[in-house]
Amino acid sequence: MSTHPTNKPAAPKGHSLQYFAWLALQLATRDIAVRYRGTSLGWLWALFTPLLMLGVYTFAFKYIFKVRWPGVGDSPVDFALQLFAGLLIFQAAADCWGRSSRIIAEQPHLVKKVVFPLALLPWAPVLNAVFHAGVSMLLLLVVATLWGITPSVQWVFLPLLLVPLAFLLWAVSLLLATLGVFMRDLTQVVALVIGLLQFLSPIFYPSASLPPFFQGLLAWNPLTVFIEQVRAMVFSVQGPSVQMWLQSLVVSMVLAALAYAIFRRVRGGFADVI
Repeated sequence: MSTHPTNKPAAPKGHSLQYFAWLALQLATRDIAVRYRGTSLGWLWALFTPLLMLGVYTFAFKYIFKVRWPGVGDSPVDFALQLFAGLLIFQAAADCWGRSSRIIAEQPHLVKKVVFPLALLPWAPVLNAVFHAGVSMLLLLVVATLWGITPSVQWVFLPLLLVPLAFLLWAVSLLLATLGVFMRDLTQVVALVIGLLQFLSPIFYPSASLPPFFQGLLAWNPLTVFIEQVRAMVFSVQGPSVQMWLQSLVVSMVLAALAYAIFRRVRGGFADVI
């Protein structure tokens, strides 16, 4: 990772927040660059990948399984937009959490030989996932506008959902990275849980279509509120819920604090295991 002394914030003895933010951004930038390095299309894959995923899912659920989205028209585009609004949140979580369990275990040189803030490592996949979620949000708004949905002022606030989402992703990622040092089978477990979570999140259906009991269970899924908020802000006339956004931010930051506390407690044993 190349750095420029004139742009690099100083790292005082107390480790400034500015330095940690700069370092996390450097890790994320390199992580995103590595993802497309050597490819013919480069960064265009950030657009083509969600488009391809959207097309495959729409074809499968609209034409093979013949699923109809409650409350919208029969057009494949209407179905695709609702589906994509849920997929962009889930895919961010799946991409991030699927990589996190080995992110510390695969960096023994940072654990043993270098004084490095290991808690920053999960920020690389988190910011990578948030970046691609932002691209997918922009794509969603463009397609929705072209399809005839009138742009709304509340669309401007859509990227704000990525703030509490980022803290949620980091909290779970840090916990998985911490446990992954001691549990080498965790990667397989996470892959299984992510596969189940895809159908336990309101991606292919609105949560309102479920009986009240199952709606209550679905509310415990941390991704539900983000998926429903994206759909509400893009397709509904209601404005963004400040209360729900604040609740999401508080819950995400509390989870992040708990994950960091667990990390700090077991951090000293990493070198013995790795």
